[in-house]
Amino acid sequence: MRVAQKKKRLWRLELLALTMIIVISYASPGQPAAARNLIQMVDEFTPAGWQIFGAAKQFGKENLWEQINGRASFFLAYDMVRMTFVSFVNSTNESQFIDLSIYDMGNPTNAFGVFSTERSQEAPAVKLGRAGYRSDASYFIWKGRYYIRIISSDTTDMFRQTGMTLARRVTGSLTDSGEPVWGLTALPPADRIPQSVRYFKVNAMGLEFMRSTYTADYRKGNRIVTAFLTKHNTAKSAQDAVVRYIGYAKNFGEGIDEMTVKGVDLVTCNMGGIYDVAFHKGRLMGGVSAVENRELAVSSAIDLWRQLPNDELTRLSLLARWPVEKFK
Repeated sequence: MRVAQKKKRLWRLELLALTMIIVISYASPGQPAAARNLIQMVDEFTPAGWQIFGAAKQFGKENLWEQINGRASFFLAYDMVRMTFVSFVNSTNESQFIDLSIYDMGNPTNAFGVFSTERSQEAPAVKLGRAGYRSDASYFIWKGRYYIRIISSDTTDMFRQTGMTLARRVTGSLTDSGEPVWGLTALPPADRIPQSVRYFKVNAMGLEFMRSTYTADYRKGNRIVTAFLTKHNTAKSAQDAVVRYIGYAKNFGEGIDEMTVKGVDLVTCNMGGIYDVAFHKGRLMGGVSAVENRELAVSSAIDLWRQLPNDELTRLSLLARWPVEKFK
């Protein structure tokens, strides 16, 4: 009886080991199973009357420049994981093509970042994925961790219809974890211009110290104001970001003014006739940028500050560590 049980236990262990070998061999060599599945799926995307030109290809961080030289650094700055590329050509006219690029950006926030910074607010929206738009017969779509670009060689109705068919197939085949993007809800919706939110993982507004920053345009009467917002790990880190902003304004602007207006601590920066205003609220650091009117810049920054949630950490005063003299 014991011998039979022992043989049965050994059989189960051997079966488990064999299963693991099969799984590992499928996920290798050098590519995760998801990547292998994606490159195998492109055949299913092929529009009727079209065919794949050559073969589907995948590019990683080390060789993305081979496909999009001059643009690779943009996607790599958002920690791109892998790009899958395939070109479809018309079976009766190979000069007509539609190129499909699927960027796996690792998470929805990074995917939104590349989508949002390339997005045109004027382009007509398409109801695919979490967001998308059409430019002539080309389509740009964000779904979960993926950013999808469909580029057509012509702008005719046939290309628009074929591109839309392809876009539906691709987005319908990709999964979305549903993980939220913080800035889309953190930036107040009141007066916000639709489709204006952007996410910059690095170098927001051209400033190397502004990382993981969201911007959005707000309509204030007949003027448009650009707001920015980022969340730090600590209140002190947010405060330090304001101080670095002050240093930038002192070096490249025409003066700063630290003030408290209606209980809100602000730093107003004259950037040569246009005005930036920066603040922090607990772990949040934000403000407005490149506003032509000083009073509008201050009032818009206060509006933004008041609509932001109170952070669980105590708000620190700028003057507690950096005296007014340092700002002058």
